[in-house]
Amino acid sequence: MNIGLILVITLFTLNLIFKDQELSEIISDLRSADPLWITIGAAAAVLFVSGESSIIHYMLRVLDQKTSFLRCLKYSFIGFFFSYITPSSTGGQPMQMYHMKKDKIKIGYSTLIM
Repeated sequence: MNIGLILVITLFTLNLIFKDQELSEIISDLRSADPLWITIGAAAAVLFVSGESSIIHYMLRVLDQKTSFLRCLKYSFIGFFFSYITPSSTGGQPMQMYHMKKDKIKIGYSTLIM
């Protein structure tokens, strides 16, 4: 059911983005883009998410909550994703807190960190 919901949201988003756009022009633009800049952009996004992960990891350790860096990376990617698909970027932090709660982190701690 979750995969179905993600597919519906993805199709809806792609439909809104590419409505009234020529697919051939989009493909042409992607082919003419410099791969170096695309790589730099992707690396910058991963670096941003990793930076947020290290802050979350540090804050959780200060609050005596033992959590791995990979789990904090998961929280950051969740926040990154939901901030981009919700209006005014309002969905990221609540979803991060929800997943922290599922991982047995006190809601007060996750609220403080977010």
